[in-house]
Amino acid sequence: MTTPTAGPIRLMLRDCDTASSGAIDGAWWPRTDQPMTEIHQLVGAVAPRIGQLARLGFDWTDEASESARIMHLVGSNDATLALLVVPANADPAAARSQMRWAAGKPRIQDPAPAEVAALGPHSLVDVS
Repeated sequence: MTTPTAGPIRLMLRDCDTASSGAIDGAWWPRTDQPMTEIHQLVGAVAPRIGQLARLGFDWTDEASESARIMHLVGSNDATLALLVVPANADPAAARSQMRWAAGKPRIQDPAPAEVAALGPHSLVDVS
């Protein structure tokens, strides 16, 4: 079991105007293999998008299933988010690439558009 560590939430969401263009709305990369210890931080980070959390659905027991790594959050304003949950022990480069894919952003190995590249590196936290 990984020991919980403090740090900023590792969350990346699709932009609001493209959120409906995919089945997954973003990704969350917990810092521990006990994600429920970090759920309050996640709920706070997505509250501007979904309001107060009304329902949370996931299946941590069947890792063979394609949907085992998808967490569904339903807010009080009926907004929903489907987040890819990246394993805490994932290789950092692979995790960042998965997060960018889930958020509909160019993957790290993809050439970035000139206007994005000019902005320089960005934090993994992107909850716009």
